[in-house]
Amino acid sequence: MPELPAEKSPRPLRSFRHQNIDFHVYETPEDMGTASAIHLADRQVELAQHQETVGFLIMAAPSGYPFYAAYAALAEASGPLQAALSRTHFFNFDEYPLPPAHPTSFSYLLRKRFFSRLQPWLPPDNLHLFNPDCDDPEAHCRDYARAVLDAGPDLQLKGMGENGHWGFHEPGIRLDGEPAYMRVALSEENVVQQLRDHPDLFRDPDEVPREAYTANVPLFLRTRRLIEDNVPQASKAFALLAAYGSDVVHPALPSSALKRHAGAVVRTTPEASWALEEYISRDCISKQSLDRMLIALTAGAVARAARDRERVMRVLRTMEIAIEA
Repeated sequence: MPELPAEKSPRPLRSFRHQNIDFHVYETPEDMGTASAIHLADRQVELAQHQETVGFLIMAAPSGYPFYAAYAALAEASGPLQAALSRTHFFNFDEYPLPPAHPTSFSYLLRKRFFSRLQPWLPPDNLHLFNPDCDDPEAHCRDYARAVLDAGPDLQLKGMGENGHWGFHEPGIRLDGEPAYMRVALSEENVVQQLRDHPDLFRDPDEVPREAYTANVPLFLRTRRLIEDNVPQASKAFALLAAYGSDVVHPALPSSALKRHAGAVVRTTPEASWALEEYISRDCISKQSLDRMLIALTAGAVARAARDRERVMRVLRTMEIAIEA
């Protein structure tokens, strides 16, 4: 497959394997997203040469913005990827209970930032975006989950929430059961993250929808070939450590279940990976590092940091992440 124009696949600053996952740390989010785009596209082309269709689950979030740009550029330059797109069926993770054309919906975000650039090669019938704006959303959840499973899925680009959510599968929701799409209430931590992620859309917490639809972890884990996790933000150092530091899989951190997948890859940056790397080298996290994670997580808001400290320490204990005495 041709490389991105005038670029090579970025080399990570360092790579390591931990808890059944391959980790790659990149200097910038752009390098991270480019590496994921090349890796996923390469696998997509390979699969399209041997099977009738390829199923691709994709997140709608700022963590994916570098991937979107790199993947679209690669599609514009690569004949094999253009051919693979004609056989690829895309599905999204989650959605607010809004019409697809609403500027706050994830369908709108994905069309604007990603799928609009793939139109020359992606047949309209291959784009399946979740649409809760229907007469029977519960039936739509069942039908959509069935369609995702019928398509594989084969590939997935995920991100991780600041509290460890996967899609909108929030902490506290069971990790077992049947693969499904479900309606969930957003946690207060997730509402705060939506404000941070989408400042142009949400200027006040009251503007953030308090419910959403999402695939659950059992459905995410049905991805057959490859799951790439992109985690570039400093605010996610806590979630990256808590989810992947130990071998514990627990509903307190839904993304911790990625350790159960044989084809898991995490691509990140030094700003997000430092706490996990410290824990791997020392088998504990210092109190100074705990403070640093809280400052990044709360954007330095003193009141939030004090409120979140107890939650963060409780989650770290649940995940068996030792804190220095």
